[in-house]
Amino acid sequence: MKTLMTAILTLTILSSVFAKNPEDRTFLIIFDKEELKEFKTSPEYIELTFNQMFTTKTYSGNSESVLLMTIPNCNMDPCQVGELLVRVNRNTTLSLQEIAFRIVDLNESKSTYQALLAELESKNNNGKKKKDRGGILSLVAN
Repeated sequence: MKTLMTAILTLTILSSVFAKNPEDRTFLIIFDKEELKEFKTSPEYIELTFNQMFTTKTYSGNSESVLLMTIPNCNMDPCQVGELLVRVNRNTTLSLQEIAFRIVDLNESKSTYQALLAELESKNNNGKKKKDRGGILSLVAN
């Protein structure tokens, strides 16, 4: 029994030491202005649901309205964020996915963007090397 308890304690300590802490995740929540008018709400009003728990910022302008929300130590994906309940107006509470046009995980988008950028740079570098080799060979041949 004592060895079993020691083994469990050791495994718990090792798993906590090697466990990767989740990082902060930033979500871009895009709203359709017509839908917001229909519900008689605004991104600023919806932000009130989250601003005590998370870092938030709203943007409104000529294009669609958005809410940026950073959740610390988060393992959530956009679908799970969409399930969060928000107060839309005094009388209505909905899940975020019912009022949001789109929910984008900016951390995921950033890593995808960086991978695509690295791939593009790699292709450009390979193309330049082929051009450089061709130029050197043509100079040697002449």
